Amino acid sequence: MKTIKFSINVKAIDSYIYGGHLFLILKDGRIVYTAISRVIRKLVDRYPDFENLIRISFQRNDYLSNRQGLMILGVGELKNVLSKLWERATNEVEFEIEFDDEDFELISEIPSMPVLDMKLYAMRMYLGCKEGLYEINLNPHENRYNLNPSKPEKRFDAKVTHLNAKSGEVIISANSEGLFHGSFLNDQNKLKVINKPVAKKSLRTGWSSYDVINYEEQNNFEYFVNETKGLETKPTYSKFDEHRERRRITEFGTAKYGMSQLLEHSELKQEEIGYCFNSSTTGFFFTKGGRFVNINLNKEDKENLYFTSRIHPLPNLDKSVNKFKRPISTSIVPKGCVVEYFDKVVLYQNSKAKTIETNPSINVRTYPSSIRYRNLVTVTKDKEVSIHSIYPFDENPIKLTFDDFDFEQKFSE
Repeated sequence: MKTIKFSINVKAIDSYIYGGHLFLILKDGRIVYTAISRVIRKLVDRYPDFENLIRISFQRNDYLSNRQGLMILGVGELKNVLSKLWERATNEVEFEIEFDDEDFELISEIPSMPVLDMKLYAMRMYLGCKEGLYEINLNPHENRYNLNPSKPEKRFDAKVTHLNAKSGEVIISANSEGLFHGSFLNDQNKLKVINKPVAKKSLRTGWSSYDVINYEEQNNFEYFVNETKGLETKPTYSKFDEHRERRRITEFGTAKYGMSQLLEHSELKQEEIGYCFNSSTTGFFFTKGGRFVNINLNKEDKENLYFTSRIHPLPNLDKSVNKFKRPISTSIVPKGCVVEYFDKVVLYQNSKAKTIETNPSINVRTYPSSIRYRNLVTVTKDKEVSIHSIYPFDENPIKLTFDDFDFEQKFSE
């Protein structure tokens, strides 16, 4: 089933959905935001025949796949009606809306261009720029859910290429300067970065539960094992997030594994790999010969981590070795992933490949740790931002070949 998609006609270089709001970095250098409810209201006003489908697809897609939703939709006739409406919406209507300056709230001007990455976490916005890392506190008073963003403040002085965050830690990729991390859990309540790098090079990172995978090259990584401790009370730093974390990272990188070590049990050899990325329990690999495969990561014992021997082939739309067919960026969705290529964006899910965008993109984002938005994909393009809602049901009666994200475990931690 195709994704349901709508587009906002706005000129932006990045977009991010967080906490019931859509945040944008506009091409003219302004950082702005608007409530998702306002976006949906505009959409419903223009397409009233699809109101309920629009609201449940983009505001609370999780209602369709939680236990209560599956119980109701377990009645075949109801699910068939929803499927037909979904198909009609994807095939018959081009959903789009206009947005003007009065539709947005201004946060600030960008302190440094270009912006290379953006991360929103624990009511904070982090901007990775050519000249450093900036922090914006979205709710400085922390007494109620009411955005009152502060001005950007610089927290780090190297070029930042990628950002990640979890359990009070912000992970910073600074390319040839190395991999850094820091915490805002201090008496000043501001991000404090440890200036000593934990790796000599870092293009990007990924999470594997509370461990960090650092990609020093597009086809090579190191796995850092982190020590954590449970929290008896809910931490205040994430009280406005959908998922309130129950653990803190107490020590970074107590053990380290190279990619070749983790592949010792696998038939895939390191020299075959052209590009790789990961989810919490799975590694995804594009080979130099044109294959796209995933391999499950055994994590039962942190002293003996390894990729299992079985390789699961995934659909590959183009097996040529042309460099423009290699991934530009990748991100995780439930039971799959989204891959940005030079000329398109492809959703890989339930052992199928579906092209969801047929033009070049500036930025593609997914939200795997979100409850409400984990089935959404935002794609920033030259003159618009498109938001896709993924069909939340398994279209295949057969057993899936991989399980990329254990949500039940994730949200019980």
